[in-house]
Amino acid sequence: MMAGNENLSNITAIMDRNNIQIDGFTENVMPLESLREKYEAFGWNVIEIDGHNFEQISEAVDEAKAISYQPTMIIAHTIPGKGVDFMEGKFEWHGKPPTKEEAEKALRELRTMGGKIKSEHE
Repeated sequence: MMAGNENLSNITAIMDRNNIQIDGFTENVMPLESLREKYEAFGWNVIEIDGHNFEQISEAVDEAKAISYQPTMIIAHTIPGKGVDFMEGKFEWHGKPPTKEEAEKALRELRTMGGKIKSEHE
């Protein structure tokens, strides 16, 4: 609230909006939407992006740097566990470490993009 009130344009925050928390999906446990409207109401510039897209992340940071009259919140929409079939989108993995076997399987999936490319680690 203070950052918006004081027009602190040298502040840029990135929120990982993955829609989960330890005990479930945020909208079932503690509804948060509309985050954009909440931050705008406190005087923040808000940019929403695909948090898995590095180009969008870079462009959003550049855009935030160009704002000279208010702080910027970048809401990065992400999918927890993206690219790992047994983890993707499952809140049960939030804060739970994988076993050695699960970690190896997850790394194999990530390194091969789900079997789409060959990995030197295979």
